[in-house]
Amino acid sequence: MSAAATAVARPPLPPPLPAAPARRRMPLMARLPGWALLALLLYLVAVPLGLLLVASFKPTGLPLDPGLGLEQFRTVYGDPGFYRLVGLTAQFAVGCAAGALVVGGVLAWLVERTDLPMKRTARVMIALPMVLPPFLLAMGWALLASPRTGVINRTLMQTLGLEAAPFNIYSMGGMIFVEILALVPSVYLILGNAFRNMDPALEEAAMTSGARTSQVVRRSFIPMLAPAILAAAAYLLIVGFLVFDVPGILGMPVGLFVVSSRIVYLATDQSGGTSAYGQVAAVAFTFLVLLLALAWAYRHLTRQSSRFVTISGKGFRPREMKLGRARPLALALVALYFVLAVLLPLAILCWTSLTPYLAPPSLEMLGQLSWAQHRAVLGNTRAAGAAWTSVWVSVLSATLVTAIALLVAWSVLRSRALGPRLRGLLDILAFVPLAIPGTMVGMALVYVYLTLSFMPVYGTAWILVIAYVTVYLSFTSRAATASLIQVHPELEEAARTCGAGPGTTLRRIVLPLLMPALAGAWVWVVAHVMRELSTALLLQGDGNVTVAVHLWSYWAGGEPGKAAAVGVWLVLAMTVVTVVWQRLQSRAGGLPRG
Repeated sequence: MSAAATAVARPPLPPPLPAAPARRRMPLMARLPGWALLALLLYLVAVPLGLLLVASFKPTGLPLDPGLGLEQFRTVYGDPGFYRLVGLTAQFAVGCAAGALVVGGVLAWLVERTDLPMKRTARVMIALPMVLPPFLLAMGWALLASPRTGVINRTLMQTLGLEAAPFNIYSMGGMIFVEILALVPSVYLILGNAFRNMDPALEEAAMTSGARTSQVVRRSFIPMLAPAILAAAAYLLIVGFLVFDVPGILGMPVGLFVVSSRIVYLATDQSGGTSAYGQVAAVAFTFLVLLLALAWAYRHLTRQSSRFVTISGKGFRPREMKLGRARPLALALVALYFVLAVLLPLAILCWTSLTPYLAPPSLEMLGQLSWAQHRAVLGNTRAAGAAWTSVWVSVLSATLVTAIALLVAWSVLRSRALGPRLRGLLDILAFVPLAIPGTMVGMALVYVYLTLSFMPVYGTAWILVIAYVTVYLSFTSRAATASLIQVHPELEEAARTCGAGPGTTLRRIVLPLLMPALAGAWVWVVAHVMRELSTALLLQGDGNVTVAVHLWSYWAGGEPGKAAAVGVWLVLAMTVVTVVWQRLQSRAGGLPRG
């Protein structure tokens, strides 16, 4: 092509852009709220973890005591029991993750991608176990499958003439089984959404091209779901490494420890009269590195999953597979899960709360049922104090953490009071608590407030509020961030054009739009604080006993009837809170899972 032709074909160059105006530096007063929020998160997250790290290098295990060394790590790593602990914890975490993925994945597939009848009822039956706290689920199965007194074992031995109990719930298999039942609703919520949002176009194209069903599943279905499955697996591994409730109920009585229950054991006088703070810090720091790596993987995979799940735009419905003669079997699987996760454990808890002593259900015992255990619990002033502590701590913790989460989302996505790197640091600090077990948060706060003696919160309910704000910051910040992303910045720009400042814009424009999602997150936190055990157990004192700790004391003290009575009332309260959360969630259009 000639130079003249090139000159004609080439469009004229645009005029040079005007020089960008120099970035105006924000006034100090405008930047102070952002710096204050960053300082608060550093105090809530970084300071406890920093003192936990320092304590692991102290001979006494207390951060301000003199001396530095590796004695605690040598003690921990030189003990052969530590490596057994690592192996048992890994076995428990992997077993729970694999089992929950299989069971939850199958149930999600049946409900979302097949012509399963009564789908609405099936969804309720799968989600309902969230009402039953994991430690109550473990207590129920301890009453059902204990080798000596378990109802199922005794029934089978009498019916079949067996000399030994066929099931032992106080075992690694028993712990994994109960934890799988507790985790299935979370897996269903994660994978069910992925199944629902899959565009069937690729599957239909493959089948049109002559691909068999197995080929469609292997080459189209699984690759599209892989990021969501891997994200769910990372989340389940994190939970498996940090959960305490089930190992505490079923493992500790027989000396079967995972890292969370070992930390509680070493941190209380159960280990011989003194708390082994140094060993706790060394063990906690070792596992914290692993959990942070898993949290990073989970965050990366959840970002990737959205790219694979929503394949096309609007106006499609997932292709349903015909179950045919397998429909009764599919319904039976859903019903079986509901029976194992809710019906049996809740029924035995209700029965135990009505009997004068531990006895299996029988016609002879019907005449001895009474409300005596319930009256004893409700008339106990310590139980009333624990209930009041649980209520106000859960409400205040949820309110504070929701407010902080809103400010974090606003600072990361909208405000320019902090630079890009500091906004990234703020986002990371809000996410890190996902990888910190409640046991580690509890121990870290012990170090903080034994060190900062001028702040007299140790042994009070205020230390629980601080702990729960830290523990649940990750979920609420993700909920607030996901909701704020859906609010177009044009609304805020219009408010600023009319002369509204950042505070007025946040209060008059953003907050009303985010209120349904924030209210749903608030109720979710209230429910989880009311049922939380591990952190409250480590931080308990005379003035901060919660319902969960009070129930634990009955169970550990050999009073299963009173423990069951407290559990029944706790389930009723959780049911009310969960119904409210579900209604707010439906109004908000769904909250982020996990």
